[in-house]
Amino acid sequence: MTLSKYGIFKKNQKHALCGMFGFIIMINFLCCPCFAQDDSLKTQGYQERQKFSKIYIHFDSDNYVPGDTVWFKAYLIQAGNIKEVPRNFYFEIYTPNGHLEKRVTAPIYESTASGSVILPDTKGLQDVYCRAYTLNFLKETNGNGYIKRITVSQVNVSRTSQDSTAVLPRFLPEGGDWIDGLPSLVAFSFTDNSDMPVAVRGVVKCDGKVLADFKTQHDGMGSMTMIPEAGKEYIAEWKTADGLNHYTALPQRKHLGVAIHVNDVKDGKKFFIYRTKLVDENDKNLTLVATIEGYQIYRAKINLSQNEAANGVIPLKDLPTGIMEIKLLNADSVPIAGRLTFVNNLNYEFEVDTKFTTVDKRKRGLNQIRLSVKDTLRSNISVSISDYNWANRANWDDNIISNLLLTGELRGKIVNPYYYFSSKIDSVSGALDLVMLTHGWRKYQWTDTTWRQTVGSLVDHNYLTIAGEKNVGAKLSKGLPDTDISVIIQAADSSSVLVPLKTDKYGAFFKDGLIFYGDAKLYFRTTDKTIQESLYKTPISNGLIDSIPVSNFNLKEEFPVLAGSSKNSSGLPVEYILNRNIKTLKEVRIEAKALTENQKVDEAYTSGIFSGGISKNFNIGNDKKAENFVSLFQYLLGKIPGLEISNATSLNPTAIWRRDPVTFFLNNRKSSAYDIRNIGMSEFDYVKIYDPSMGGIFGAYGGVIAVYTKKGKGYDFNTQESKYATLRGYSPVMKFYSPRYATGVNLSIPDYRKTLYWNPNIIFDKKIKEYLIQFYNNDLANSFKLVIEGLNSNGRLTHIEKVF
Repeated sequence: MTLSKYGIFKKNQKHALCGMFGFIIMINFLCCPCFAQDDSLKTQGYQERQKFSKIYIHFDSDNYVPGDTVWFKAYLIQAGNIKEVPRNFYFEIYTPNGHLEKRVTAPIYESTASGSVILPDTKGLQDVYCRAYTLNFLKETNGNGYIKRITVSQVNVSRTSQDSTAVLPRFLPEGGDWIDGLPSLVAFSFTDNSDMPVAVRGVVKCDGKVLADFKTQHDGMGSMTMIPEAGKEYIAEWKTADGLNHYTALPQRKHLGVAIHVNDVKDGKKFFIYRTKLVDENDKNLTLVATIEGYQIYRAKINLSQNEAANGVIPLKDLPTGIMEIKLLNADSVPIAGRLTFVNNLNYEFEVDTKFTTVDKRKRGLNQIRLSVKDTLRSNISVSISDYNWANRANWDDNIISNLLLTGELRGKIVNPYYYFSSKIDSVSGALDLVMLTHGWRKYQWTDTTWRQTVGSLVDHNYLTIAGEKNVGAKLSKGLPDTDISVIIQAADSSSVLVPLKTDKYGAFFKDGLIFYGDAKLYFRTTDKTIQESLYKTPISNGLIDSIPVSNFNLKEEFPVLAGSSKNSSGLPVEYILNRNIKTLKEVRIEAKALTENQKVDEAYTSGIFSGGISKNFNIGNDKKAENFVSLFQYLLGKIPGLEISNATSLNPTAIWRRDPVTFFLNNRKSSAYDIRNIGMSEFDYVKIYDPSMGGIFGAYGGVIAVYTKKGKGYDFNTQESKYATLRGYSPVMKFYSPRYATGVNLSIPDYRKTLYWNPNIIFDKKIKEYLIQFYNNDLANSFKLVIEGLNSNGRLTHIEKVF
């Protein structure tokens, strides 16, 4: 007789029964729907409960050597929403002993951030670890952030072998607690010291008698059903591959309580709630809550005052794909049971078509790939093409889909996570549920919030800031309260912008929304020279947080280095690693057409996302009529169809495009219409205007106007003599080097590039449907590895991995 006969558990599951009396009682009240659903909180609309952040990083290569440049593209999601992510991103490199080696900061656009970092050029450097986070993500992960090992290859570097013979068994009751007299699904997993799965067979014994046999079903995981009897002890006896017998006591049980079980049924998740005959009164009036991505999608009131069991179905139609958390709360809203389950509605992807128009695997041959997206939604993708000799990833390794939908919310190592998205057949779905029962297992307790309190005072600002502390007790003739200040920000590339500030009644000042890279010089201007001198002594903050030590986290334990010798044992040509001084080519002939005047100006002024692109450009510096206009807004009147400008000559002009406000940038930094209006026409040199379809890449909902002044012309300062304060900006990004070979190039210069092509920001929308990739082979590659990952404006993902 099996429990599945009574509609509780799936068919063909092993079970162990010890004490038939409890089982007979159970069948008398199973399937009694004694609960009331709150229809207003069903799947018709998400009800926000708690937000969760997720981070995934696409690297340009699978592995590196000491001194290499690592390029990365980060994808960020906040509660399933790509429009509510923070503005500042942090990326750090740690050695295996937890020492912080490098730190990079970057602005976040369209839920993405990109950058580069140079690995330490240290002899014998072993694998390092990246730690990535936003302030919110840091709080949610108790100070850990996103942690990932980065493989560093060496020649003839031995690694300490770990003892992988020890096997760690885990037996985990569904819902959190194992309760006497109640049917329970007990999941189990067996792993070695490297957290790799181990196949095991065994039996469960009670009073010396074999009650059931069990075996791992997928990657060291499995499950069995049992009804434990009060006063009995249960022992799991199992064997490892060496033939040795092992014994493990099954988990401690509770005498009283409430249990939960969840089954997959057509179009839904069926849940069973049952309690022991005697329970606390608070455990008889229950609330079942189901959430996805922190949003409440289902809620039901369950009354077990007169009955000892209830069941229902959570409908899945129109829900997003992802992990669903089902939690059972008692009358005091305290969680007493719950579990994770996975919803796969196959609605998480968008397609990117790849057409290999030219494939030339000869030495330094030219290759071309045409990418296209049929969807009109805006999408942002990153593309890496590497020498396949360096590839060390398997087909089912973690990627943007498996990470953002699965592994990013779970604990421990999950082997081959992308396998669980390979098919929706029963065997794959069943294996995925085992992952939920083991890696997603949790006991619900109120946890200590000390960590959150320690960082509770930190604020995530809107990009960079100029924040000056209040001037308390300053010995000034007029003091600093309510003072108008002009600050000239001169970036590392010598571009500059004038920003008006005003102190508050305490003498503090604040301006956010700035974007610049490297160290900038700040030149203050006020009508009172005494106040101006004092400003240079004022501590100024850029709004970014300092690195916070990893909280109670041991990199070696969580991410062990696998046993084995040098990575070079895989067959990598030794030339790749030994030729340390020729990782980039210094003598390359590049063919290019002569730049137009606008292209020259664009190249001189713009950088990053402002460089190139589809925009309407005005070279104001060469327009003799420009100085006849009172303001830039008057100059732009009527020049752009659909752009509506009001109060063009007033001190507070406005600009609207297709009902959305226009976002302004001044010398590549976010600004305002008010600030730009205060600059005379003689100061402007160049303007780029992007229509609303392009706004997303700048973090804007509408159109974007980028304005550039004449590199400090008209400003009253001398960089050789004037005082200045220093303000650190975002980390400069090293430009990815991709040579364009032409006939006659000196072929005696070796080319051992591992990454042949890297582009972290390729944009598609209703106007841009195709993109042509061109790259040249190195001297050794005989096959290439293409990886495409990305995110669209609806939060759908793409992952393509091809070897050609």
